[in-house]
Amino acid sequence: MDLSGLEHRRSQNLTARRTDARAIAPSIRNFALAIDRQRAQLERIPVLRAARADLVAVATALDAAEVVALAFSVDDPQAELLAFAEAARAVSVPVLRTDLLLEEFQIYETRAAGGDAVLLVAAALPGELLSRLCSIAESTHMTACVLCENAAELARAVAARAGVVALRDLLLPVPRRMLVLALAAASADGDSGADALLDASLGDAAFPADDFRRTLDGAAV
Repeated sequence: MDLSGLEHRRSQNLTARRTDARAIAPSIRNFALAIDRQRAQLERIPVLRAARADLVAVATALDAAEVVALAFSVDDPQAELLAFAEAARAVSVPVLRTDLLLEEFQIYETRAAGGDAVLLVAAALPGELLSRLCSIAESTHMTACVLCENAAELARAVAARAGVVALRDLLLPVPRRMLVLALAAASADGDSGADALLDASLGDAAFPADDFRRTLDGAAV
């Protein structure tokens, strides 16, 4: 995960509206269960930019194409969370938020918008903050996916009881039964040990559902 936008996100957070946690309804779509691989091929999860003008149409088309989950990246929360919420309501599959989350209120705002999982970057969440955000996600029945770049961060994710770990380096020693979300396209290998792949290039396509169906056809050959 590129942390170059860390200060920009902190600046956005200073003026963001805080969601009342008491009004949050728990998630009923289980992201971890959705990616728990039952088939031979790696599950591809398109990463859609919430700023897309056709976000809802693309999300519903991908849902109809039988993706196991969707991921949304929010660049400008004040402008894009409404679109995120509309798309999340329009689909039946779990929704993962993948942009930079640094504070507790962002977990609650994600759930309020209909998100079912959050991607937390271990490197951006020092000390006990990672564990606290994982715990808050769990309290709303969301899945906490923790991005780990090395063994020390992986150990922190395990200690925080993350539901899923996101890895670029699939050689890191992941505990048995822990679900793995691959971040690199090069990891799209059925023998990689990953349960699913976050696919930004698929999400950026003009017609992601068509491209997704082609990946399924290729896997079936």
